[in-house]
Parts: sequence; C-alpha cells; structure tokens
Amino acid sequence: MKMFSPVMILIVTLMGSPFATTSCADEGVVVTPTMAFPADGVWMHAFDSIEGESEKTNAALARAVALYKYMEKAGIDPKQVTSAVVVHGPAIYDIANTARYEEAYGEGVSNPNAKLVAELIARGGEIWVCGVAALHRGVGDDDVLPGVQMAPAAMVAHAELQRRGFSLNPY
Repeated sequence: MKMFSPVMILIVTLMGSPFATTSCADEGVVVTPTMAFPADGVWMHAFDSIEGESEKTNAALARAVALYKYMEKAGIDPKQVTSAVVVHGPAIYDIANTARYEEAYGEGVSNPNAKLVAELIARGGEIWVCGVAALHRGVGDDDVLPGVQMAPAAMVAHAELQRRGFSLNPY
C-alpha cells in the first residue's frame, strides 16, 4: 500500500477534493463518504499552531481553511462553520505583517501565510495569538495581519474557545 507524503496531504488539503465518490486511478482506490450532517448543525472547531518556519505554509492555518472547504463540499452552508486557530511559539511569525516577518526572517522574505490568514478571517474564522509568546518574541499589536487578535495566553484562548463550544482538533 502506498503512503502519501505530508506534502501531498497538504496539497490536497489546500486544493480540496470532491466529497462525492473519489477515486485514485493509480491506486484503484474508491472512497464514498456516507457521513450524514444535520441541516441545522453548527460546527465550531479549533486548531493549535506552534510550529513555524520561514517561508513555510502553516499547517494549522491550512487545516482551518480546509475545514470550511470540506464542509462546503459536503453540502454544509459555510455560515454554519467556524474555525479558530490559537498561535504560539515559533508560529507567531506566521501571522505577522510584512515588516515583522521580514524582521524575523530577512529582508525580501514574504509570508506565505498572509493569504491563508486573510481567507480564514474573511470566512468568519478567528485567529488568537498567545500574548505570552507575542511578548517573548517581540510581536506586538501593530505587528500582526489584519483580523488577528491577541489573547492573554494560548491556554487561556483554548479554554475560552472550548467554553464557547469549539472542539479541539487532535492533530
């Protein structure tokens, strides 16, 4: 059985795939989702983001955007879906504006996550930055992309999101 690389999984996540019967001619695999969703359902899902690296796509941001796309392909109205990302550690630069990203990684280095952040915010998603990590890494209120919000700490953000009914993504 052929295993898919993390890069291939990320590409599929970012590009999306149909929720109808899906097949892979190379592998002879057919997948037919049978999960039913209530018409009046509401889905609120949170992702944790600690890994960050220069010029790399942030996997948690990509998954948060992908949740909307997958749910839409499953026939769910996007207004019934909310995703949130709690950002801390080195991932803090992934939500930084151009000036702060370049300060962290070098002049002319662009943040590949800016489009993901904008799309997530446009879809009604939330991005919460750990205030402790922000202070530690010198990323202030004026250093983040539009729509990104500050929390006192990552654990506080997760506690509040769970209190509001968000489930936490296990990966």
